Amino acid sequence: MTESLVLSLMGAGAALLIAQWAGAAIRTLLVMALAPSPSVFTDPRTVGLTTALAAVAGILVGLATAMSADRADLSQTLRGGARGGVAERTRLRAGLLITQAALSVALLIGAALFVRSVERVKSMPIGYDADRVLLVNRVIQRDGFNDSTQRLLRLRLLETARALPDVESAAWMSSAPFVSTSSTRLYVLGIDSVDALGSFSYQATTPDYFRTMGTRILRGRPLMPEDRAGAPNAAVVSESMARTLWPGQDALGKCFRMREATAPCLTVVGIAEDMVQRDLAGTQRLHYYVSIDQYTRTWGNGLVLRVRGDPAVKAESIRKALQRVMPGTSYVIVQPLSEIVADAQRSWRLGATMFVAFGFLALVVASIGLYGVINYNVTQRMHELGVRVALGAQRSDVVRMVTRQGVQVALIGAAGGVALAVVSARWLQPLLFQQSATDPWIYAGASAAMTVVALVASVIPAIRASRADPITALRAE
Repeated sequence: MTESLVLSLMGAGAALLIAQWAGAAIRTLLVMALAPSPSVFTDPRTVGLTTALAAVAGILVGLATAMSADRADLSQTLRGGARGGVAERTRLRAGLLITQAALSVALLIGAALFVRSVERVKSMPIGYDADRVLLVNRVIQRDGFNDSTQRLLRLRLLETARALPDVESAAWMSSAPFVSTSSTRLYVLGIDSVDALGSFSYQATTPDYFRTMGTRILRGRPLMPEDRAGAPNAAVVSESMARTLWPGQDALGKCFRMREATAPCLTVVGIAEDMVQRDLAGTQRLHYYVSIDQYTRTWGNGLVLRVRGDPAVKAESIRKALQRVMPGTSYVIVQPLSEIVADAQRSWRLGATMFVAFGFLALVVASIGLYGVINYNVTQRMHELGVRVALGAQRSDVVRMVTRQGVQVALIGAAGGVALAVVSARWLQPLLFQQSATDPWIYAGASAAMTVVALVASVIPAIRASRADPITALRAE
């Protein structure tokens, strides 16, 4: 019991050190937190729980070992000498190794599934070129702004941005991707309830919005300067919206109304590629775009800029130029759109990183455990192995016998890990992105990785076993 507790508490101390380092790395690389990482050693709950878990593990392992020794047949043990009682302890260790291998395979499967999800998230078309776009938001710090003054301020900001040498194009918009969305009731002739077909969101913009965002117009035209107040109301709809509202028909020229059934008709003048506005995992891309001049008098809430070069590098100089236009203590906030998209992808990246870390640690622990057990078994069986060699067994036969033991444990553990992953798939599937939680290739790859690790962990003990001295074994007999 004493040996078991000392080992488990030493492991708890090492675990706290690893947690302190890993926590700081995760905060820096994934969460991008600027505040210093809290120390796990100053948190009584963390230290207390870790110590308690280590103590319980040490007591359970110590009790199991002591009870196993207490049940041994004394006379048989004395007759067998150092070789007595090996078989029962070997079975117990093999059972623990199989459990460890099963958990390792299950974690490896989870890691691979999340990594594939991250790859799919990054490769998914989002409908705009976020790598060269800046978002600008203004913060007004004083009262007295009415619709007219706000429109004048936004017009000055837009003109200032367009005049900057680092800016290719600029546009105002009512909402920004992953930041805010706008929606209202829609009315379409021949459809009783448009809301029953999905959630439709709109974007009120100035001309050049699609060119600035890098969004393609698939058919028709984008919003133009001619789509001003007093002109016929125009709208651009996403491809998914056109397909949902007018299936099997050409949406160009179709009419729909916003807010009220008696509102002026909005004529579809263009169809744009689907754009991700709110949720990467969402399957609906039901968006439409209207002219700010025709829809609102306040000219939207944000400015979007397409820049030459790296947006992160240009952001500060552009902010300073726009800040000169702001009155009093009001100010602007400039942020690369790519950072906002990366924030939306963070949950999958965090899940992938954590699963990979846990899977790697589990694989390392399983390989060390497998090596230790096989090496110990070889030590216990050196006499037997020497007798086998003396009776004519080839060295290669001994190597295969010892290696086969490790591979068998890995294969049985892999089967258990696959079964555990299949059972857990129903809870894991909602966390994945366009990736099946029961991908057979990933299951096979994780099982193969565990088998290779077991093979490598068995090599050194197998080579040592092949060097068993038959003369020593015969003398002992």
